[in-house]
Amino acid sequence: MIRRILLFVTVIAACAPGLRAQSSMVLLTLPASARAAGGGDMAPLATDASALFYGAQHLPRERAVALSAGTWIGDVQLASLAFAMPTGWQRAANSVVAVGVQSLDYGSADEIVPDPLTGGTRGTPTGNRVGGSELAMTLGLKQQAGRQRVGVALTYMRQQVADLSASAVTISGATGITTRGWDADLSVEHASTSSRNPARRTLTIPSTTRLSAASPAWTIGKSQWRGLAEVRRVNRAGTTTTAGVEGAMTSAAGWALHVRGAVLTYSEETARAPWSAGGSAARGAWSLDYAYQGFGALGAVHRMGISWRSRDPRSRSR
Repeated sequence: MIRRILLFVTVIAACAPGLRAQSSMVLLTLPASARAAGGGDMAPLATDASALFYGAQHLPRERAVALSAGTWIGDVQLASLAFAMPTGWQRAANSVVAVGVQSLDYGSADEIVPDPLTGGTRGTPTGNRVGGSELAMTLGLKQQAGRQRVGVALTYMRQQVADLSASAVTISGATGITTRGWDADLSVEHASTSSRNPARRTLTIPSTTRLSAASPAWTIGKSQWRGLAEVRRVNRAGTTTTAGVEGAMTSAAGWALHVRGAVLTYSEETARAPWSAGGSAARGAWSLDYAYQGFGALGAVHRMGISWRSRDPRSRSR
């Protein structure tokens, strides 16, 4: 059984460079939004239903659905789905509730019995296959009054490695304010105590602290641009400092086109490229999103997403 576990610890380490083996639930450190992924995974870019996974303070004030999926390193499958809607109570305070799920499927691999004479670098296949996966289900609430907004989310997560599993519950909280077009946000995501771990006696959840800011939109010709910055600290995975831009323009045919990109600086060694890029094409209530992230010799990650937002004219955000 231990040999099965060691195999997937190696796979997990390859999927999340910079995240040490004593942490698990790699899913929580990966982009939950295709829009945000194109701009360095900065929280201010997740303004659709996927904002649920970034502290919930940027949830839209209308009904919205966001779906994103893609192949991570080593053919690992990463996907997320979120739904948000305004509540029927305290409408004057702009309350929004949301539910969502994230999944990471490592697939399966041959079970190998390591040969101690080679230090575990070689082994004998048993003919069996083992698999691994991670799942996180989140319930969130956003409350806004004037320029101030607050978000809170509760997440149940589960990890399956071969025949063993572990689960935990975390809480996320975020607050933000808008003044003269500038946005400033602070969030603490996935705060939790230790839980059972398939590979070790305890599981340390990779909680994240974010401090982010976004500028007002500046008009340049027929396009609008805004700057963004974020400092993100993941426990046991170091600090990431990100600066980026997002531009938008509307075509004569009614398409809203967005481009975004970011430069990232990591405090610890990682295979991730120091930049990311992406874009969106929206028409009416629908938007198609794309993000690119390089991983050097490990290849590149392409993330696709689709989102929908209600065009109900009664929405308070219109």
